[in-house]
Amino acid sequence: MISIFNTTVVCLVCLLLTIFFDVQLKCGVNGSPILPTKVTVEIINRLTDRSLAIRCKDKHHDVGLQQLNVGGKYIFSFYPNYFLPTILFFCHFVWLEGDHHFDIYVQSRDGYCHHDKCAWDIVATGPCKSNSEIRDCFPWNTPNAERRLFVQQNNNI
Repeated sequence: MISIFNTTVVCLVCLLLTIFFDVQLKCGVNGSPILPTKVTVEIINRLTDRSLAIRCKDKHHDVGLQQLNVGGKYIFSFYPNYFLPTILFFCHFVWLEGDHHFDIYVQSRDGYCHHDKCAWDIVATGPCKSNSEIRDCFPWNTPNAERRLFVQQNNNI
């Protein structure tokens, strides 16, 4: 009787492990993996004949200021918040004719992107997500009222 119980427990454990690894393999390709993995954000300067200055950060980390020539890449990686999808990385983009902000990674929007890589092409009209066969372009973030007031006050002085 004890051996039947042990055999049943071993079979049940094996079945659960098989299901776990099967789901991990399927989800790791198309969605959020069961085990956390790193996400890489890749930003490429696609402006015409203009260098681009980028500074990206989240609430706790400043990933630094980068200067990109045309076609240059800026890459950073991090682990998304596994249990609460609250990670937000925002970037400030500056070039000769432009000064814009954009939320480059919003965990609830981007998740694990395409094979754990979020690739963005930066063009004058806004950033374009280029991870998949479909290119999805976004407008720049609109400046908030406090920032507009600050800019207006500084321009009037």
